[in-house]
Amino acid sequence: MIESTEKIIRLAPFEEAIGVLHKLQELEGYSLANIGPVCVSLPEDLASKLKGLQGRKIGVLRTDCDYRFRICDEEPS
Repeated sequence: MIESTEKIIRLAPFEEAIGVLHKLQELEGYSLANIGPVCVSLPEDLASKLKGLQGRKIGVLRTDCDYRFRICDEEPS
């Protein structure tokens, strides 16, 4: 569960969060992801795409019309 004292960030257009995906929590209508040192609010449909990536370094970019993500590390062996 996300700590209640954590500040939740909503990415501005063309802002990116990069870091290790520590936690992913789906709530009603949106999702929270701990990426690196920050907690980011994301659309709930993006959470289904990020499942299985916990522990991996990712980047989530908000564009002017949607969100994009990328995997920034090689798959662990």
